[in-house]
Amino acid sequence: MTEIVVNFGPLSGREATLAEVDRLARRLLEVTGQVRVHAVRTHDMGPESESIVHQVVVEADGSDAETLRLVCEAWAVECADERSVVPLPS
Repeated sequence: MTEIVVNFGPLSGREATLAEVDRLARRLLEVTGQVRVHAVRTHDMGPESESIVHQVVVEADGSDAETLRLVCEAWAVECADERSVVPLPS
């Protein structure tokens, strides 16, 4: 099984929407027979730090990892270009 992890948060500043995850899954079906896509939000906290990580995880059997990676990368860049969170000016 091939697994691709898209670190979506740093690129877009937000989580992937359900529609975006569906769009990625449909694009991946064009290059592989079956795919599973997870949108994941992970909270890591400690006494002096806190982080929230937004990732999208793709799992596919019998697929070329480089092809999957290229599809995921193009999708992530497109999503970030379409809708990103930008800080308000101070």
